[in-house]
Amino acid sequence: MIFNYLKTAVGALRSEMRYAIAREAAQARFPGIIFGEGVIIRAPERFQAGKKCFLDTRAYLSCGGGKWSNNSGYIRLGDNCEIGPYCVLWGAGGIEMGDNVHIGSHVNITAHEAVHIDPAVTDPMLPLNFKFDPVIIEDHVIICSGTSIIPGVRIGHHAMIGAGAVVIDDIPPCSLAVGVPATVVKTWGAHDLPEELKILRGDGLTPARAERWVP
Repeated sequence: MIFNYLKTAVGALRSEMRYAIAREAAQARFPGIIFGEGVIIRAPERFQAGKKCFLDTRAYLSCGGGKWSNNSGYIRLGDNCEIGPYCVLWGAGGIEMGDNVHIGSHVNITAHEAVHIDPAVTDPMLPLNFKFDPVIIEDHVIICSGTSIIPGVRIGHHAMIGAGAVVIDDIPPCSLAVGVPATVVKTWGAHDLPEELKILRGDGLTPARAERWVP
């Protein structure tokens, strides 16, 4: 019994050491990011992040690359973005977030998906075909825990996605979307927008990143 206990303790210690070493390496490569325990970034050369970003415990970011994705893909975060614990981001088709985006736990965002297997196919070893489409999440967005977002979706600035939603279509700015599939249940009108955004629209200037949805 003592031997089994010691064996378990040594295994746990080795795991913690691996996590600590990986975290130190990630911190050295991306000094502007705070890393939780066990964060994994695949193809880190395809990952970019702004200032004051936080990747929480066991978040998994796959940034693409490889023959299966035609060597495509990336994940880009703006300033002050938060990726919650146990989130999974599949970036082979490209995932881009603006500034001040906050994502709860166990959120799945994918920019690629498998193409339906033709009923005539019988070879179990035939590789899957994929389609790729970027996911764009604009500034000041909150995505609550348990949400899934499919390829090609764009979520407008100042939007909020309720817990457990499945987002299969674009979500307009300044709106709350909930459910499966996600449906807009509330919007905030132009009179609710900050004064500086109204001024930006009125002057006819080039839209800022947070204003990309403005016609």
